[in-house]
Amino acid sequence: MSLYFETAEILNQIGSNRESLKSKVYGNKALKSPPASIYALASEATKWSAVVTEVIEKSGILGLEKKVRITA
Repeated sequence: MSLYFETAEILNQIGSNRESLKSKVYGNKALKSPPASIYALASEATKWSAVVTEVIEKSGILGLEKKVRITA
């Protein structure tokens, strides 16, 4: 489960910073998950983020599930 939490943390940091995804992942020595796995997951998440955001918004899941947050 830490793979997904660590990836989410990296993705949240990328938006506020001008550092690249690759340097953010491979430069972080505190990660428990393999950097290659985090990078693969993060790059796919960013590739499909527009589609996922649209699906979440149209499904209305944010009104049902309080733990889900969308950060743009």
